[in-house]
Amino acid sequence: MTGKNTAKRILIVLLLTAALCMGSWYGSYRSIMPDSYAVTEEEKEQAQKAADEAKAAADAKKEEAKEAGKKAAEATANFEDAEKKLDSLAGEVEQTKADIQATETKIEETRIKMEKKEDEIEAQNNALNNRLTAMYKSGTAGMIDVVLSSESVEDLLSNVGMVHEILESDQELLKSLQKDYQELKEMKKELEDQQAYLEQRTIDLEAAQSETEALKEKFQDEADKYKAMEDELEAQGEELAAEAFLKQAEAEAMIVESGGTVEYTPGEYAWPTQSNWFITSNYGWRICPFHGREFHNGVDLVLTSGTFGSPVYAIADGVVTRASWYGGYGNCVQIALGGGYSVLYGHLSGYNCSADQYVKKGQVVGYIGSTGNSTGPHLHFTVFKDGEMTNPLGLY
Repeated sequence: MTGKNTAKRILIVLLLTAALCMGSWYGSYRSIMPDSYAVTEEEKEQAQKAADEAKAAADAKKEEAKEAGKKAAEATANFEDAEKKLDSLAGEVEQTKADIQATETKIEETRIKMEKKEDEIEAQNNALNNRLTAMYKSGTAGMIDVVLSSESVEDLLSNVGMVHEILESDQELLKSLQKDYQELKEMKKELEDQQAYLEQRTIDLEAAQSETEALKEKFQDEADKYKAMEDELEAQGEELAAEAFLKQAEAEAMIVESGGTVEYTPGEYAWPTQSNWFITSNYGWRICPFHGREFHNGVDLVLTSGTFGSPVYAIADGVVTRASWYGGYGNCVQIALGGGYSVLYGHLSGYNCSADQYVKKGQVVGYIGSTGNSTGPHLHFTVFKDGEMTNPLGLY
């Protein structure tokens, strides 16, 4: 910012402050500017063009901030999704490990049953051999050939149907043992396959956990980056908006200096206090406890409860021209709103802003108090249009 521009901005701030102090923006401006100064149409056009360009730059920066905010919100949502997925995967891993443990237990139980069944088959086979030996000694033909031709217990069991000489009860028992053993064998194979699947599932889930954890960190980094970018762009946007506002005030001051008025259609203004307010002193003539009969240039507002220390809000976007003690107003905040409008908040207990600060509509700028010439906690609220006081209720 050049020294010339800085000087202009200081002049505008002094101009707006003087307007509130003396009740006439135009008169104050004339008292500051040389009598020989004349504003040309070209100068007014250039000033308005500079204000418009500054506002466009501020709006563009704020749009950039919004885009960064959207990306930050998207990254945050992705981060939260990754956290949920991690929680789900952790549950699946724990459940899978529990399933593996249960499967291993079943495999061990099945192995023990198979050993027991093998013992039963062996015992039955021994009994069968004894019986066949007896049959051989007694001259029964063919049985010894079956025994000698069987290569294993299973082979013997599969050929047992050929041994028609065996008692029917022995044959049924051997068939039952064969069936039980085969079922146990198949069961053990299924359990081993299930165990292998669960172990691979655990490996896959743990890999997914690692991948999701990496994504979570990535999204967190993105959210932090875009949030920092959003904050920086918003700060730049606010700074540009304040600069644009001051340039607009400069252009408006030129219009007033040349004897014109500022054409302005008021927007929707916020109320300066919480909603539970009532008026204790209206705008207009009254009897003042300090000065007798006087014209009250604003309205005094009190809340139905919790008046002292309650927040005071900016009724619109603007630049703070004063945040300091101001005579009978005590602690005072003044804000230039543009379009020739400015407001004054008096008798505050404290400030939440400083001079030259750009504030947004609804932002807390101070707190209700009873400083200066005041008989109790309340907010004195004054509105100026083109430096002339006007009824604040006219804005609403």
